[in-house]
Amino acid sequence: MTTMIKRIYFLTSEIVPFAETYSLATFSKEISIIFNERKYDFRLMMPKYNFISERRYILREVIRLREMDLLYKNQPVKAAVKSAFIPNTKVQVYFLEHNLYFNLPDNNLYYNEPSNAEQNNASRFGYFATAALVTLNYLRWKPEVIICNDWQMSLIPLLINSGQLNPDYLDGVKILQIVHSKSEHALYRRSEYEAIGINNLNPASTNETIDCLAAALPFCHHTLFINHKENIWDAFQQDAHFTEILKRDKKKYSIYNLTGNEPEDWQKLADEIIALMERM
Repeated sequence: MTTMIKRIYFLTSEIVPFAETYSLATFSKEISIIFNERKYDFRLMMPKYNFISERRYILREVIRLREMDLLYKNQPVKAAVKSAFIPNTKVQVYFLEHNLYFNLPDNNLYYNEPSNAEQNNASRFGYFATAALVTLNYLRWKPEVIICNDWQMSLIPLLINSGQLNPDYLDGVKILQIVHSKSEHALYRRSEYEAIGINNLNPASTNETIDCLAAALPFCHHTLFINHKENIWDAFQQDAHFTEILKRDKKKYSIYNLTGNEPEDWQKLADEIIALMERM
């Protein structure tokens, strides 16, 4: 039996035109526009990188989100969110701020060895994941589905299942992981997971580094691999780190071949995503 999904929380690290390094950014924009046009209760969030011009894109404070309290790495933190619209659309974007984690001197979003250890990918996206989930408490809004876009958002399901966050707005929420790339940047050290408060990793693995997507897949309700110009699905199947995980429950994984960039191509992909969410 399917249910009609209405409330969607869409989390991503890139959206055209605010930040773009690969196909994820265009996907984030086009699919968001379609969900908005189809009248979903849709909330969209990304990091507010320092190079995103507040004046150019008219970022404004969100009163109830300008001073949120959260605990990150066992330290109290004040988080703040601003909002703007994707230019020439009615799609609102929440921008999560932080002077350290999103202050990138060379606009390189995913560097592996920053000058400051606190700016590694695990710390930055761990903060984003924690704050994005705590934001639900302040919005007093519970999504039915959280869409996690690519490996950068893979700490979301791990944090939800860590037991360290308020369950009021998380219990029963379905997780749809969408995969666009296979990246060496997704390898985090065990100590980095532990610093974030994530201890629910696969105990059978003895590796010092664990791919965050591989760690997250068992906690996702479904994962959609999108083949753009290259066959991402085949690349994961050929990786021993993922082979056993992908074999465990084949019904949890599906593949979509995105062959074009025309409006009808995005509409068909949106139809597929909606159908997956309603079956989860």
